[in-house]
Amino acid sequence: MALDMRALYYIQLNTNAGMVDSDADDIKASENCLNQNFTILTQAIAELSERISALEN
Repeated sequence: MALDMRALYYIQLNTNAGMVDSDADDIKASENCLNQNFTILTQAIAELSERISALEN
């Protein structure tokens, strides 16, 4: 059972038009890290769910 829930947890942080480019880049990097972490967590939850299902059968 593969759960692909990245779309449910996608993070996008607000940026302002007058923001310094380096700040905007830092925000984009933070978004990327958060989204990667949610993907990893989603995969781990899916694996645990599969293991539990196998044990119940």
